[in-house]
Amino acid sequence: MGNDIKLYSKNSGITGSELAMDLLATHPAHELSTASLCKAGALVGLSGQSVRVALTRLLREGKVTSPARGLYAWNPAGNSLYRDVENWIAKEHRSSSWQGGWVGVLDTEVVRRDKAIWRAHERALRLRGFERLFEGLSVRPDNLVGGVDALRLDMDSLGLAASAHVFELGAFTDKDEQAARELWNRDQLVAKYAGLLAQVTDCLERLETLRPKEAAVESLLFGRAVIREIIRDPLLPEELVPAEQRLRLISLMQDYQARAVRIWIAVIEA
Repeated sequence: MGNDIKLYSKNSGITGSELAMDLLATHPAHELSTASLCKAGALVGLSGQSVRVALTRLLREGKVTSPARGLYAWNPAGNSLYRDVENWIAKEHRSSSWQGGWVGVLDTEVVRRDKAIWRAHERALRLRGFERLFEGLSVRPDNLVGGVDALRLDMDSLGLAASAHVFELGAFTDKDEQAARELWNRDQLVAKYAGLLAQVTDCLERLETLRPKEAAVESLLFGRAVIREIIRDPLLPEELVPAEQRLRLISLMQDYQARAVRIWIAVIEA
């Protein structure tokens, strides 16, 4: 597709849980029947049994609810990550003007040998754009709406380790300030946005050439991959990375996702 970013393949290995959560999070009503979810699973190579087992597990974990027999609904309170899936379109509204300050996460007290806690902790850091400045200290620009207090609560909900500390940072030396600013590769991020824009443009045009079931599979897997990239974007201030390409990507992806949702709903609910 004219760039080096490989987002997905038809053998992406999506799980029953991922499929169900993605479809429920993006469906306008946030609910689907078991039959529709199993039909969607069959399109991407999942058996009906594996989808049903996944739904039972998600129900037990509180990530979905069952408002009626054979019907499942997304539970936004059950998984903070999927709030990001639903709200990726409004991602830009989470940033504010940068006054030059920083937020730090100190995690020297987090026990690394507890792999589950450490994985969740690192994922929370990645999802909110933190990078390691020094051993035990990760930082990001303090440009998110609500400041450090809101970010602390947000990261707790994402799985930040309880023994980690989130706080404002300031008065860097010139050397440390420069090191912090260089944690993100400006040119690489701008090139990534351009590559994603090219892919979304190509795939948007390609949807018109595919049969409904093929279009449903491609739009589901490709849309999932691009939204994941948008969710993981560090949302850096303009002073570090220009936002124009990112804004164009989100706008174009809105068009793609709107068309994709119409396609797969028509296919799985037929």
